[in-house]
Amino acid sequence: MKACIFHGPGNLTVEELPTPTPGPGEVLIQAQAASLCFSDIRVYKGEKAANPGVVIGHEAAGVVVQVGRGVTKVREGDVVAVCPVVACGRCYFCVRGKQNRCVNRWTLGYQGNGALAEYILAPEPLVSQGHLLKTPPTMPADLAAMVEPFACALYSLEVCRVQHGGTLAIIGSGPMGLIHLLIARAIGCATIVISDPMEERLAIAQELGATTTVNPTRNDLQKTVLELTDGLGVDAAIISVGNVAAIQAGLRVVRKQGFVNIFGGLPPGSVLPLDPNLVHYDELFLTGTQNAPTDQYARAVLMLASIPQARRLITHRFSIADAPKAFESRMAMNGLKAMIDF
Repeated sequence: MKACIFHGPGNLTVEELPTPTPGPGEVLIQAQAASLCFSDIRVYKGEKAANPGVVIGHEAAGVVVQVGRGVTKVREGDVVAVCPVVACGRCYFCVRGKQNRCVNRWTLGYQGNGALAEYILAPEPLVSQGHLLKTPPTMPADLAAMVEPFACALYSLEVCRVQHGGTLAIIGSGPMGLIHLLIARAIGCATIVISDPMEERLAIAQELGATTTVNPTRNDLQKTVLELTDGLGVDAAIISVGNVAAIQAGLRVVRKQGFVNIFGGLPPGSVLPLDPNLVHYDELFLTGTQNAPTDQYARAVLMLASIPQARRLITHRFSIADAPKAFESRMAMNGLKAMIDF
């Protein structure tokens, strides 16, 4: 099988590997679609760790072609989206339904072979914990491959208690910012302001339902938000880019007792200058989210089935043989979501 292998920062190759055979409790999936996450780009850039020699990628969907002894949760022919988290199921966080914070966690595409391959071997813990999610028969494979980022954004919004009729600022209008927008719209958020310096991305945000878009190099984001909210500020700000200045901007636009979520990972060594009195006197909630518990994955499948416009985020398509070009495209900030079609 063809697979895209990470050998170290800036070093990806497409190679022929033996097609895996599932052992007891394991499942072999023939990939149909896999999408790139900016976390994959951070691995490629050396900003995030992954094991050299691993098949990179963690957003995937495909059809089950072989199951190992004892597997009952899925069967051959099922089309599944993959939650790439392999949790222990026993630690403090797992027993509380927070598999994404498992102290023994490892993840496909980082510590184990992942999505950018013609076949994906799902290990026994991933299978037994329900991390292969059956998708509706009418859901296209490329949409199913985006269950993982939608689960992460759903978790992010729920941690920030974004509600029907609420107000939200999203800083960064890349794929993850726009996924936050789509979900916030679906749950009935009334006012959604998106900030990004790229006009092309702001145009897409407007197309997908943003109330107001702001180019911070031309307009004052804080002033715009305060005008829209009668001087109050938004209920929550999602920082979907790995940028300290973006976090600081988010802190300036939320209301008292509002939430600021650091969703995008930052380069190692990043430092956030912070006036603690801002948090203290305004009773702000400064938090972060990374990946998502299993429950959000299951609900993301159902939610995606009713948000077909999510496919608007796919702007570039590549074959597995050209997977390194997908990374180059994202590094150049071309378009939005890059999809590998099999």
